Amino acid sequence: MNNIQLSAEQIAEFQQNVLAKGKELYREMPWRSDTTPYSILLSEIMLQQTQVPRVMQKYSEFMSAFPTLESLAEADFQEVLAHWSGLGYNRRARFLHQTAQKIVQNGTFPETEEFLRSCPGIGENTAASILVYTFNKPLVFLETNVRTVLIYTFLSDYIGEKIEESVLKDLAKQTLFAENPRQWYWALMDYGTYLKKTEGNFNRMSKMHTVQSRFEGSFRQKRASVLRCLLKNGPLTVSEIAALHNYDVELTGQIVFALQKDSMVAEIEGRIVIQ
Repeated sequence: MNNIQLSAEQIAEFQQNVLAKGKELYREMPWRSDTTPYSILLSEIMLQQTQVPRVMQKYSEFMSAFPTLESLAEADFQEVLAHWSGLGYNRRARFLHQTAQKIVQNGTFPETEEFLRSCPGIGENTAASILVYTFNKPLVFLETNVRTVLIYTFLSDYIGEKIEESVLKDLAKQTLFAENPRQWYWALMDYGTYLKKTEGNFNRMSKMHTVQSRFEGSFRQKRASVLRCLLKNGPLTVSEIAALHNYDVELTGQIVFALQKDSMVAEIEGRIVIQ
């Protein structure tokens, strides 16, 4: 599919509709009333692969424990992980902690996509979203709700096709409301959430759409369980971890190795510790 060129009239109509829907469907969230850099960084990393209601619960708890970027950077990672526990995808806690340390070392919060993309766990879309919400910069990024609105409005007739990211990015660029990008993306997020509930998840037509694997009984669940065990019990041998979980030692070794690769744990004098 080639890129679609919209007329000025189409763009104006789309912007007017999305902004009106955004006003009608607006959702209060703590990181919308507090658009300071740390608040946005934290919320955007928490929102990766996690729905808003779950993030809302953890966000306030996390901010109470680490009220500033500096306090997060200076904290022991085990404490960071303990407060993150229950949100899932624990590598994000490591990435967030490392990113906080890098930014504090830099001296000021970065205002470039290049710097943010050099931080662990922050890709192209997350970097742009952080700058949009923090500094109101007119940048283009895509996520499930943005894709949903664009596909529903301009590409819903292409049933059965997988739509290239480049096509959606071009549409996002053409239609960007540059006068207030922060407001624009809030409107897209809220409208996209509404469309998923009322019209279906048009994001499934995107080539980037993937079906999340089952968590229950997965290797990912076992990794999370081992981390919780180490948080609760302190340093343990691989055999002790295996016994506490009724895993065989070989599987436990594989889990520990995977956690070591992600810099989540280390082995010290034969015991596994949260790094």
